[in-house]
Amino acid sequence: MATFRIGKVVLKSLFRKPATLMYPVVPREWQERTRGQIGIRTEDCIVCGICAKKCPANAITVDRNARTWTIERMQCIQCNCCVEVCPKTCLTMENQYTEPGPEKVVDTFEIPKQDKTTLNKEKDGGEADSGELTCNLDDCIYCGLCSKNCPCEALTVDRKEKVWKVDTDACVSCGVCVEKCPKKCLSLGGKAEASQSEEKAEKKEAKKEAEAEKEPTYSCPEDEEGLRCKTSDCIYCGICSKACPVDALTIDRKEKVWKVDKETCVTCEACVNQCPKNCLEII
Repeated sequence: MATFRIGKVVLKSLFRKPATLMYPVVPREWQERTRGQIGIRTEDCIVCGICAKKCPANAITVDRNARTWTIERMQCIQCNCCVEVCPKTCLTMENQYTEPGPEKVVDTFEIPKQDKTTLNKEKDGGEADSGELTCNLDDCIYCGLCSKNCPCEALTVDRKEKVWKVDTDACVSCGVCVEKCPKKCLSLGGKAEASQSEEKAEKKEAKKEAEAEKEPTYSCPEDEEGLRCKTSDCIYCGICSKACPVDALTIDRKEKVWKVDKETCVTCEACVNQCPKNCLEII
């Protein structure tokens, strides 16, 4: 019985074409896909390397010294991450499928060298500015976010020493640090920021001069002995009241009131030594 079954299968197979081949044998045509392969406009690329760092498949290699941009086509997973993070929007997803084959498909593009004066042109056709990165140090808090996000490691920030430096040779004017700055004190071009910084410094200096010209005010007359406060300099922080061992001081920050109970005060100078503004004195 089993012999008849096997014979039946053999006879059917003799008159059928193999299922592993397509007849007639013709080259397969790959259809266009919504996501095909990555394209690049080399004239806009600044060789920053952000696309290579964000690529989850490590399919992109950027060589800044040789100014080349390389992609392994079959390693690319068409996730579109590189297109989304490119600061110059020079990467695109093209409807062209890379045909699979036994050989590795690697495309290398040479990036032409650009002048920094042309890197920061406005999209509406405006004039290009200097393209150099500048920082308004009056507003900078030295948080280091610009340095951490710089793809070229062109920034050095020392919060302790209040130092911010940029390596102009390494900087590619990609603008990532400008976007990440929480205080918006970075700019490419810097002319407007510099003028704002100078104007702000002049206002601060004028304010200091105006305060210096004002006559100081005190909590009691000069001929009255004991503890007195220069109320024109007092910030009503309350440190003196906390440092007083006999609770002789009363501070009301909201009402801007500073009082001393001279009968209770023992003139120990504990408040005088603790005052951060040095506005207390004993006559």
